[in-house]
Amino acid sequence: MVVDENKPKYQDMDLLLFQEQFKTEKDCYQWIFKTRWPKGFNCPFCGHQKYSLVSTRMLYKCLKCGKQISVTAGTIFHKTKTPLLKWFWLIFRMATSKTGVSVAEMQRELEIRDYKTIWTMAHKIRKAMADRDAQYKLAGLVELDESFFGPASEGKRGRGAKDKGLVIVAVSFWVDDKGKEHPGFAHAFVVENASAETIESVLIRLGLPEEEIVPLIDIIRTDGWRSYQTASTDLGIIHYRAVIRDPKDSMKLLPWTHRIIANAKSVFKGPHRGVSKKHLQRYLSEVCYRFNRRFWPKESFHRLLRACVSTSTIIRDDLMS
Repeated sequence: MVVDENKPKYQDMDLLLFQEQFKTEKDCYQWIFKTRWPKGFNCPFCGHQKYSLVSTRMLYKCLKCGKQISVTAGTIFHKTKTPLLKWFWLIFRMATSKTGVSVAEMQRELEIRDYKTIWTMAHKIRKAMADRDAQYKLAGLVELDESFFGPASEGKRGRGAKDKGLVIVAVSFWVDDKGKEHPGFAHAFVVENASAETIESVLIRLGLPEEEIVPLIDIIRTDGWRSYQTASTDLGIIHYRAVIRDPKDSMKLLPWTHRIIANAKSVFKGPHRGVSKKHLQRYLSEVCYRFNRRFWPKESFHRLLRACVSTSTIIRDDLMS
């Protein structure tokens, strides 16, 4: 069997082990160093492997080209003024919680004075979740449905509702030898409308890797909305319509998308006390990220920590714009 040396080796982690491994700021810097340069320091400018440490600023100075490199550059921690140990604690809590964590609660626990700081940190972590999941496509059998997220309001309901965020949810599933269905990977996207053009773009985004021409999705199962039929015909995908005459049957006919929708709405009403339409996509990404890693609960911290080290950051101004 060929072993991929570049494939991350995730470790099991519980609270006691976390507290043992990450006691100081130095422990956090060393973990990032070993993760970014598993074979030792390698200058990104000239490739030289020898360095000196500027300990007062935690910078690594290449002994050949003289460039100073921050170990957090190119990660969500880039230019952070918050201690890495507090970052690691927040990542641990967000990774291991099944329903998400309250930012206000984490602000008190981590003794962070400014609420906007901890709020921004949490959104940076959600960006890492979204960037990681964006690498994965759906294939085979896929169930799709849409739902509205937002405060309760009077007026038209369903696809004509106003002042709410429209979300399309997709979940791949497979059928075992006994005919029982099992959910696979999930994605959720905030969209402007449920037109055929929008549905088609979502299907392409979900099931078309860059090197492919034909989507990896073979069959979609929906509630029969005409936009799904048009989009699936244009893409050459089989469309199975689970006609829902009684809303109470939706959970039985479209079980996997409704599970994601129900989980998301429960989380948003719980620890987050409501989610604005402006930031809805990031919170949905968090829900899907956690669902997609439900089989590896003990590895959740290391998986998320690696995701945070493997993606660029986002600044508060971009979040607020």
